[in-house]
Amino acid sequence: MDNLGRIRSASRAFNALCLALMGLVPLCLAAYWLFLNDLPHSMYAPLPVAPSVSLGPGLRLLGFLDTRIHCGVLLYALWRLRRLFALYRKGIIFDRQNVACYRDLGKALLCWSGAAFVQTPLLSMIITLPNPPGTRLLMLGVGSGELDCLFLGGLVLLVSWVMDEGRRLDEEQALTV
Repeated sequence: MDNLGRIRSASRAFNALCLALMGLVPLCLAAYWLFLNDLPHSMYAPLPVAPSVSLGPGLRLLGFLDTRIHCGVLLYALWRLRRLFALYRKGIIFDRQNVACYRDLGKALLCWSGAAFVQTPLLSMIITLPNPPGTRLLMLGVGSGELDCLFLGGLVLLVSWVMDEGRRLDEEQALTV
């Protein structure tokens, strides 16, 4: 199998994986918040702080809505990846559309970092709201995950600029007689 054939085959598989994740991630997120009070404490790790009391349905709904911000960025990135893999399946490798997909992916990674920064204080307030006054928390923080996303987002944006310049030079060369 030649390279283009492998690219098309892998793109088909990754496109299907992205589609499955676009359906499963929101469902898993909803199930997590729906059954949060029944989960073992080891599953509280993604939360900025473990709940000290059971959260009522309203607070769990607020927690779900807050994490939907982060989830929305992920769904956007998966949607752009699906578009990129669809282009690869068609054999379109270096085109304006590919560059746009990479640019959007870079922006999504940058937004992911920002969404994570916003999500932490909101979730800490939601989770500790039922605590008595004086024991409620507002947590702020920047971790390696956010910094990694900033770095990767900048890197992907740089790659999109390089791809766009290469595409532009190739178009100019094709028009030169």
